[in-house]
Amino acid sequence: MAGQAARAQAVHGEATLSAADGFARLVLKLNQDVDSEVALAGSILVIRFKRAVDVPVDRLAVAAPGYVSSVRRDPDGSAIRLALTRKVTVNSMVAGERLFIDLLPDSWKGAPPGLPQDVVRELAERARAAERALRKQRAEEAEQRKPPVRVRASVQPTFVRYVFELPDGTGVATALGDHAFTLVFDNQLVFDLSDARIAEPASVGKLSQKPEGSGTKVEFALVGDVDVHSFREDRNFVVDIGFQPKERPPLVPAAVAEEPPPAVGFPLPGAAAPKAKKTGAHAAAAPEGGAAILWRDAGKAKLAAQAFKPTAANCYRWGVADAVVPEPAGGAHANPEEAARQLDVYLTRTLRELDALSVADRRRIRRDRFRRIGAQRELPPDSSALM
Repeated sequence: MAGQAARAQAVHGEATLSAADGFARLVLKLNQDVDSEVALAGSILVIRFKRAVDVPVDRLAVAAPGYVSSVRRDPDGSAIRLALTRKVTVNSMVAGERLFIDLLPDSWKGAPPGLPQDVVRELAERARAAERALRKQRAEEAEQRKPPVRVRASVQPTFVRYVFELPDGTGVATALGDHAFTLVFDNQLVFDLSDARIAEPASVGKLSQKPEGSGTKVEFALVGDVDVHSFREDRNFVVDIGFQPKERPPLVPAAVAEEPPPAVGFPLPGAAAPKAKKTGAHAAAAPEGGAAILWRDAGKAKLAAQAFKPTAANCYRWGVADAVVPEPAGGAHANPEEAARQLDVYLTRTLRELDALSVADRRRIRRDRFRRIGAQRELPPDSSALM
């Protein structure tokens, strides 16, 4: 049973021996590459294999009696042994799964015989195929090492603008259907859609990306009748997705209108300013602080928070936050390592972008950013209600 198992695991193959053109040639063709070693000990030629082989050799000797008197394979398949009838010089050549062993007589002059031309052509084609596969593998690895292409998103009053920051030479084809708007890029790219998904309007059901042949496909699943515009802007490609703006709810719910807060210079973000002096200071506060100022009751912090709605998405829409970094499933507390990694990716990318700007540009952007946050207006002198 052990011998049958070893035979089943051996590498199978075939052997041919021929004598022509003044020399004898033994060709071993195996089903797999097996390292071998050829040695001549007196009149015995020994071919040793690193793995057991199963090659029939019983009829080889009759093919070249002038060179070989007998051939046998070791029981464990580790070697093949040939008893020679004359003194020869041995020359061996490996070609893929084949082993060529030439027996050259003393009368042989010149260089040893070469490989057959069909074998040479096959080896050359194999080398070219291996080179093509290696180039493809290196290209795929280089593609995987590329950082994701950022997609910036900004919410406007009636549409969301998506800006795809593309590498040089990237082409884009667009298609607008009844329920989807599709972008097909002619390069294999990976897009960072984190900002884009946060800013998704109600008119976009889903934003997805996937490989498409040698390129990449990005699809906006549309909800209802949606106005879509797209255009090229330098290297960037811009997509505007329209949406129906919702009416802004009042600062104080109707149920609380019976108990209006005093008119002081402390509006909640996004609210109209109460009646106040021109020199009054206006600032945002925590819900407890806002409730204490507006109603002189910190216990109404929940009401202030409901009116303020200081969620990540709202802060992003108001311009208070520059971006919202996604959390891992279950929240940052469930996987702090992944949360830290995502934050590190965002901070590294953002600091790199800011570092590329001049000091004057950074100051201008910072000044403009804070000037856009919040709104303020004065009420008529005879007005006593907080809107």
